[in-house]
Amino acid sequence: MLLGMRRVVALALSLTACGGATATTTPENAKAPSPSDPAFRAYAATHGIRTLNGGGQGGSGELMAPSLRLERIDADKPVKLDGLLLEWPALTRASLAVKGSDKTAMNVALQYDDAKLYVGAEVTDPSFRAGRDHILVIAAIPEPGGYATYEVGLYAGSSGESEGSVRLAGRGAIAGAKIVEAPTSDGYTLEASIPLGALPELRLSRVGIHAVARYVHSDTIVATGPGDAQHPTAMPWVPSESELSMIEQLLEPKGLANTAPTVDRVADLTGDGIRERVAVFGPYLTICGSRFLSGTGFFFRDLAGELVSLDLRDVSGRGRPDVVVRRRATVGDSEREFIEVLSAMGENEEPRVTFAHEIAVRRSDRRIDDSVRLGRGEIEVTVEPATHWDALSYHEPIASDVAPILFPWGSIRSQTWRWDGSQFSETKEATQPEALSVVGPRRSRGTDEGPTLRHPPEPPTPKVTRGGELSARVLEAYRRDRGVDPNEDPKVDLKVQLTGDPRPERLILMGRDLVVFGPGFKGGTGYSYATLSQFANESDIKDASARDLTGDGAADIVVRGERHPSAENPDVVSELMFVYTIRDEAIVRVFGIETARSQGDKRVQGLVQFIPTPGGKSFDLLAAPGRATGWSEKTYPWAQEQPRAGDIEPLLLPWGGVNSARYAWNGSHFERGSD
Repeated sequence: MLLGMRRVVALALSLTACGGATATTTPENAKAPSPSDPAFRAYAATHGIRTLNGGGQGGSGELMAPSLRLERIDADKPVKLDGLLLEWPALTRASLAVKGSDKTAMNVALQYDDAKLYVGAEVTDPSFRAGRDHILVIAAIPEPGGYATYEVGLYAGSSGESEGSVRLAGRGAIAGAKIVEAPTSDGYTLEASIPLGALPELRLSRVGIHAVARYVHSDTIVATGPGDAQHPTAMPWVPSESELSMIEQLLEPKGLANTAPTVDRVADLTGDGIRERVAVFGPYLTICGSRFLSGTGFFFRDLAGELVSLDLRDVSGRGRPDVVVRRRATVGDSEREFIEVLSAMGENEEPRVTFAHEIAVRRSDRRIDDSVRLGRGEIEVTVEPATHWDALSYHEPIASDVAPILFPWGSIRSQTWRWDGSQFSETKEATQPEALSVVGPRRSRGTDEGPTLRHPPEPPTPKVTRGGELSARVLEAYRRDRGVDPNEDPKVDLKVQLTGDPRPERLILMGRDLVVFGPGFKGGTGYSYATLSQFANESDIKDASARDLTGDGAADIVVRGERHPSAENPDVVSELMFVYTIRDEAIVRVFGIETARSQGDKRVQGLVQFIPTPGGKSFDLLAAPGRATGWSEKTYPWAQEQPRAGDIEPLLLPWGGVNSARYAWNGSHFERGSD
């Protein structure tokens, strides 16, 4: 049930998103003509200066940005505050007449660095009055729980008569702010810098901002968009670099560029003091920020279902929030609910799913729900009573790629998962009381009738605990025989019943070796191992777990990992699942299947599930086509593979013509039935 996640980094942005004229600097000994001088137009055309009525490089109309943006200043083009707009990207026209209508017009842009917000504008106002007519920037900066709203007035001065000023509504002039204007034949151009200390939330959040810029002249107001300080989300979204990347590479191709997010939150996920934006657009969870993934990339993930809730809270106990997602998806004829925790490990690392658990299954009036308690560094999942379902009537698929739901009739009452520094690992299980329950009163002694049984328990999975010190001497012998460093710890270390002996064995994954030993295994003095040679490196083996799939009361071993099947294309990743059992004190592979294949951001995810068999003593394995992302039937470079006896079962493709494949235990291995 886990779905692919992707990090996208913008290497270049189109002109319509963040383009600008190439400025040519003026030699220090060259005197620029006055804007009122007839020679100014020619000077502007050769020096990258844009004028509202057609000067500059082809006229400002060719350089207009479709909407207001917040762009980080190019280190190679610092703003000089001379009023000439030489270093500015494309401006945005204030095309909305809020009030009145005359010849007044404005084009405007916003930039920032770590210390200041910069505003650049060119204004057409033949009857400009200093100290009264002004530019007003209204910005709503997201903060946890809402928005901080600021109204900044930029008042240009009059040459030789008055100085300009920058004022914050309700507080007066902003200390440290600067404004420089340059007159034109029908108005003026303007540059201003505003210390971020005057807009404190902007120091923390530079994504998810809503803003408009207005030009206010007498009884006329023109603006870059609708909305005001009292209605912050009615103002247009003002994207920064990472958000521009997201618009161009995700939202526009998916038809979501004009869709408001259903969830829009900010939090410092990486711990660097700057907040990231977590937003859900349609089916996509997105994360971006001004420093996150170098400030130009973004992360997104297809939820593949309906979002139930999203919370930002410190679950891992690291002192910064994780992303807690509850989502709902349809699997077959039932509806499933999952809880997942995504944790951002650093500025330039994409978030990872560090916990995933199925917590609800519903079909018509039947349902199973688990309760979840989220602490700091700990998650507890507890079984709850079922409604209209029991072990005999429940035949739904069992989740295989997340921790499956806990059953009221199963052996486990609760699980405790704790943060181990990189993910949540299960550290404790509490078992259910007596699995067989009694319906009605017990009869007194001497009667013929005994208790009536409600239902048998879930197909048993032997209790699994940490390996501990079980048969430590045998482990030492294995290390010595195989040349393993005595200080190397196993990647997986479990104590579980793997054979018919009532005493549990110890199962470890050491490098690429599965190793089994125990007090009743080979007389308590020997071990068996199997090298997972299908994986090139031990890092390719992602997990090994134990579950009784064959119904003999002893656990089988489920291994998941990945390999690179193509030497010509080493970026192709094949994800695999294998099942092993213990036979004659040897580790024997009884099943293998490819569950997914990916290349870069393209992926085909298959669906492999454990299905209880009639009678509930064992499981079949059901494979079905899943989802394809980035590939289609025409672009996928491989054909639908056919099964080969004794080999790895193929990944089923959405367009492969095979609806499903079911594999049943035949006493020696899992065998595919007739389709």
